Amino acid sequence: MFTDFIRFHLNCFSVFTICIFSCSCVKSFANNSLENEDAAIVTSEVEEYANSVVKPLIANVPNEDKLSMLRKISEIIISREHGVNSNAVEPSKYIYYDIFDTLKLGFLVTLNLSFHQKQNIKNWHAKYMSDTAADVFFAPSASEIIKDRAAFGCTHYARVFIAVVKELKIIDNPGDLRYAATCVAKDYNMAYKRQDYEMTINGHQFAMVRIGPKWYAINTSKGETVEMSMDFSPDKISPPNNTAIQFQSYPEVTFLFRKIGKNHSDNIQDNSLIKLMNIYRSGENNRQSFSWSEYEKL
Repeated sequence: MFTDFIRFHLNCFSVFTICIFSCSCVKSFANNSLENEDAAIVTSEVEEYANSVVKPLIANVPNEDKLSMLRKISEIIISREHGVNSNAVEPSKYIYYDIFDTLKLGFLVTLNLSFHQKQNIKNWHAKYMSDTAADVFFAPSASEIIKDRAAFGCTHYARVFIAVVKELKIIDNPGDLRYAATCVAKDYNMAYKRQDYEMTINGHQFAMVRIGPKWYAINTSKGETVEMSMDFSPDKISPPNNTAIQFQSYPEVTFLFRKIGKNHSDNIQDNSLIKLMNIYRSGENNRQSFSWSEYEKL
């Protein structure tokens, strides 16, 4: 299962089983203090990165070609040279650090890391993992991700993307740029059939944009786009009917929309593991019930 954890996260899925294991040993679930904050708020760190790093790199893209510009921004954010992951470490190291830190041996996990990587693990562990270890995958804001250059998952990239696009004012209407959470259809079906509230449901977070009359999904972890059907509306995503999406990067995986923000400042409050699992099951972060029908097109 631990190898699954690493493999899925490197593919930008949110895999949590090892996190739950470590949490169940020494942690208890609690609300995250960042619940009501805009995780993609434009701060000085966002302004500096957007204008000094990203803006010059998209200067050659025609202003009227917004989709190409957005795709380019996504590619920049995930790149090793100009992106927000130059100090990233494998997600597993955060979990190992959490386990070893309970024995005052966390330093063993960081021995071969750079100074900045060591500081990031220590700081993020103290700030985001005190209640539930897995919250480090969801709680950091775009500003802190940019400042530390420590992005390692789909939620991180999606938040940075939205913050940068907000700062560069590429999308005029706040309601035309939104954060989206989806779950893996196969996982949801399995949990639904069993009525299993403890099962980990994998998923993927990204951004949605409207250009003219059309909506597009921006896979902010891979720099790719998906054009949605003309009848698609993020405001119609609600149980029990499922709405599916597939990405070229994950051709064998069907994702099901579970919640989409109302505008570019709506973080849908998915800043912890328990809240995201609730969203995957019910569409709301404070409700556990299985509110969606089984997806029958697999």
